[in-house]
Amino acid sequence: MDKIGFIGLGNMGRPLADRLIKNYQLYAFDLDKNNLQYFTNKGAEACSSPSEVASHVKHIFLCLPSSKIVEEVVNGDNGLAVTAKRGTYIIDMTTGEPETTRKISNTLKEKEINFIDAPVSGGPKGANQGNIAVMVGGTESQFAEIKSIMDDISSNIFYAGKIGSGHSIKAGNNLLNLICRMATFEVISLLVKDGVDPKKAVEIIQKSSGRNYATEITLPDNILSGKMLQGFSTGLMKKDAGVATKIANLNQVEIPLGKLAQELLESTIDQFGEDADMSNVALTYEKLTGAKIRP
Repeated sequence: MDKIGFIGLGNMGRPLADRLIKNYQLYAFDLDKNNLQYFTNKGAEACSSPSEVASHVKHIFLCLPSSKIVEEVVNGDNGLAVTAKRGTYIIDMTTGEPETTRKISNTLKEKEINFIDAPVSGGPKGANQGNIAVMVGGTESQFAEIKSIMDDISSNIFYAGKIGSGHSIKAGNNLLNLICRMATFEVISLLVKDGVDPKKAVEIIQKSSGRNYATEITLPDNILSGKMLQGFSTGLMKKDAGVATKIANLNQVEIPLGKLAQELLESTIDQFGEDADMSNVALTYEKLTGAKIRP
């Protein structure tokens, strides 16, 4: 059985690694011992540091909270670069910053280590089902090298372009998700105030030209059901939207809708904090409009 490394076994990393452990011997590292235990119970080898992971395998996946942490995991004192051999592939599934990704890649080139960005979109549900979108940034030859492994994760693997392109698209996607979410909650609040049943409104819009992820998943599964749990925090959305804003600033592009959506997100964070679930944005709109969206 071929060997694979995986670092970062949290909310997104766990279902992604779960896909790989079916076909590979997994060498895993995570600061949370419970996350490690989950995989050692399935036959994975627990490692004490990123450098130990790199000493065992040629292909290493990362799924971490930020590019800053990725830099530490790769180039820190016990980082991957300490023991990684020539020809190693590090596949970063973190929602990261394109500029940092390019910097790490350029640094590792000197050691003939491949660094590729491959962020995902579709949440834990998409990862579990094996249809999560994976957007890969790197050279075409690098993409060809890892494609068969990526196919074990999902049926939706996309070559995004040069290094950093995957992270750019992911940041743009999440900013668009935030904008659509805010716009959808605004319209549903308006309709509720006009006496329309929110479930009926969402059902009809989902079959109409205004449909989007919020009408397909967020509202029916997480808000209108009363569950109020999407599994994605306001703090992570703030971070992701901030990456898109950095890209806009670097390229001198105005994003007025993006800025407004981030201001509305800040209102939710002010009320509930950065650890709150993104479903709490609905409560912000309920307070703002006086329209009760939840059952």
